[in-house]
Amino acid sequence: MNSVLGARIRSLRESKGLTQEQVAERMNCTRQKYARIEKGLVDISYASIITIAQILEVSPDQITSAVNNEAQKEPMFRDNGASEKGDKFQFLDEMIDTFYAHRKLYKSVRQVDGDE
Repeated sequence: MNSVLGARIRSLRESKGLTQEQVAERMNCTRQKYARIEKGLVDISYASIITIAQILEVSPDQITSAVNNEAQKEPMFRDNGASEKGDKFQFLDEMIDTFYAHRKLYKSVRQVDGDE
């Protein structure tokens, strides 16, 4: 689940032309810790997502959204050209990871807001 968020963060960072070192410095953490976030090896808090979003000058939704645009909302399972079972199972696994990442973020936001 964290790997989906990490991949999204990495993609956004690279599109902005920033290095891991630059983002880590602005977050006041080590490059290694930031690299673990991008690799999905550690849980990421909602506060960290907001900080990263500010550094990358994007909205938190751009980090947490499951899809980037309307074209990707079409039934990808049939249309993505996956010819082998492994590709289909990997796609489903990524969808499940995304769902759990969003669920975890939702719970984190509720705790921060004091709703729970």
